[in-house]
Amino acid sequence: MKNRIIKKVPVLLLVILFLAGCKKERKMTIDDNRIYQLERQELNISYGNHALQKMDIYFPQDFNANTPVAFVIHGGGFIAGTKEDFTDRAKLFMARGFITINISHRLVDATGLDQLPPPRINSAIKVADEVDDIAAAVEKYKTLAAGYGSGTSRMYMAGHSAGGTLAMLYVQGNKNLNKQVRASGNLAGLANVTLSDDLYNNPPDHEYWPSIKELLYRMSGEEPVKQNALHLMAISPNWVSSLHAPGLPNVTVMSNTNDQDLRFHPYFSTIDDARKYDEQLRSKGVKSGFVMMDTDHGFGKHPGDWETAIKHITNFFKSL
Repeated sequence: MKNRIIKKVPVLLLVILFLAGCKKERKMTIDDNRIYQLERQELNISYGNHALQKMDIYFPQDFNANTPVAFVIHGGGFIAGTKEDFTDRAKLFMARGFITINISHRLVDATGLDQLPPPRINSAIKVADEVDDIAAAVEKYKTLAAGYGSGTSRMYMAGHSAGGTLAMLYVQGNKNLNKQVRASGNLAGLANVTLSDDLYNNPPDHEYWPSIKELLYRMSGEEPVKQNALHLMAISPNWVSSLHAPGLPNVTVMSNTNDQDLRFHPYFSTIDDARKYDEQLRSKGVKSGFVMMDTDHGFGKHPGDWETAIKHITNFFKSL
């Protein structure tokens, strides 16, 4: 099935999108052969004052304080999408036995990105603000968990596309208080948002390049030139992880046509960057996984691709 975000976002925007305590804790157990049914749901919980600062919670059958928790984040290139676009996928995490929190967050301003050239706009919301939203959603869930009869000792986070990047940024960064969210799962998202020296020094003569640069400006708040490289590094999971070395576990499930689907080839390689990030974590002794799937960026090439991808993510979480 196709991710509805891919159907909604114009082709041009697809081109530029992205851019322990005294007691030993009990090992979580989830029956691999069981498909959990929905026992309870809590919808449109506000974790802030903005209309998009809302989240849904799905509780599987027989949940309790030991049931693992997965926070999940929709895609949309940081500029589009809501939790409603990801509801079906969130429920697949729930069906695997996880209490699942499906998060909407504020968005980077997309005004005029479909114009050539695009207007210069200093977006009120940047990627760092989106990470702040994810952090606020986690803290909100923590205040509610005891009242629901759920727990907070086994929390994980995953997302698709830009949501995968946000999940990695939160988990690997300093907003993840006391490393309370134990691992990140990345479904075809960017592990690196920085530009190569060649792109800084020899920008491509391509009709979409001004829009890519403008989006990077709105995402980071600074002109994407070499002297401002630190600002793009600050929203790149591989760099954020290196600042908080050795990092926390991460698994990436990648589409084998990701670069072509996002029109990044030959300027970027999301696939190579994800592989390098996997190697980076492993070199620090951190558990990491990289899975390449024969599917498209929206995990819709074959029936069941989403189920397979999410099983890879949840199996990794269960192994920790």
